[in-house]
Amino acid sequence: MNGEPDFELYTISLIRLNTAFEKLETDEKEALEMIKKSSDDFEELYKDILNDLEKDEILIADYYSFFENGKTVFPMYIEALRELDVNDESVDSLINIFTNLNKIAQAFDRN
Repeated sequence: MNGEPDFELYTISLIRLNTAFEKLETDEKEALEMIKKSSDDFEELYKDILNDLEKDEILIADYYSFFENGKTVFPMYIEALRELDVNDESVDSLINIFTNLNKIAQAFDRN
């Protein structure tokens, strides 16, 4: 990343995750594959964010918007994932990633 969140990866991963939630009742295997892919993408995004935040120069306005949105979005996904009636490592991984992103969002200051 170049000092800004990868909004494209974020958006695609959220769309895939939402689609997986819808498919869980009709095709659990495909839904879990989609959750796994989203987990992999969010892991990449999370690592990129950590790397960016350690840099001297980042696009603070972009990260501010990302984390302001995340303060609402991350807790919703944490709750939705915890409510799933599946035992899958990818679900646990996503919960951890969203929890960590939420912690960063809560502590993120524009200054």
